[in-house]
Amino acid sequence: MAKLRVWDARTCHVGEGPVAVGANHSTVHWVDILNNKIYWRDLASDESGEIPTSENVSFVLPRSDGGLVIGNAHGPDLLELDGSLIRLPGRLEADGAADPLPMRWNDAKVGPTGEIWLGTSSYGAPTDRIGLHRLSADGKKMVRIAGGMGLSNGLDWSPDGKLFYLVDTTQFLVYVYDYEAGEIFNQRIALRFDPELKQYPDGMTVDSGGCLWIAFWNGSCIRRYSPEFELLETIEFPVKFVSSCAFAGTELRTLVVTTSTGDNGWHDEHEFAGMTFLVDTDSRGKAPYVFGS
Repeated sequence: MAKLRVWDARTCHVGEGPVAVGANHSTVHWVDILNNKIYWRDLASDESGEIPTSENVSFVLPRSDGGLVIGNAHGPDLLELDGSLIRLPGRLEADGAADPLPMRWNDAKVGPTGEIWLGTSSYGAPTDRIGLHRLSADGKKMVRIAGGMGLSNGLDWSPDGKLFYLVDTTQFLVYVYDYEAGEIFNQRIALRFDPELKQYPDGMTVDSGGCLWIAFWNGSCIRRYSPEFELLETIEFPVKFVSSCAFAGTELRTLVVTTSTGDNGWHDEHEFAGMTFLVDTDSRGKAPYVFGS
């Protein structure tokens, strides 16, 4: 049975997107989207801090120079080491028109060839503009890859970089694509979940063995699936809204799990709701890709 514990007691309205950086993968960043905050904590030293943002912030990603890429609602932006922001091309440049209703970025990750893949959200309102974008590895060009999704969410790659996985939360689906040289193609459904359970697949990570670890909003759990999409393990949590996960630590065997107090009319009264957990595992994750600009 997996051993889990509260690691960081700072309560997130919508905690999301943990990522481990540094030589020993010990410094973990994550976001509280609706409270406009980036949190960080070090597994080894236990030092911690936060970075306020001027807008809702949906993701934080590592850069090769030690800075960060942050998913401000109208960004993304480069966060420089001196605290200054440099705006990168966004949805306006990619789509050629402003958002048709209030929107923001959602989950995002750096890809195997250095590009950034970014999902979108419209704060719960339906629009065919929800989908997937890609920012080039040089940070100069943003393009729309897909639209017509319910809520573009967790994403990651197989260990060999040949497959790309993408969650559509409100459609209760996980897609798999072939991936090559920064392009995805041959979309098919990897996993389909029962909508009547109202357990929504959210953030995810893939370990070094190719297993998918998926957080379930309103499902109180992380579920681990084999590369053939068979359920291998369910890790139960005391809180309802388990939102995302990532491996951290020197050996990448510690799973960092974010949670939420609720959103869009959902609320969890549990004393640990919105806190960030650690789970000791027998699996080994894979290091995140790093953005070069």
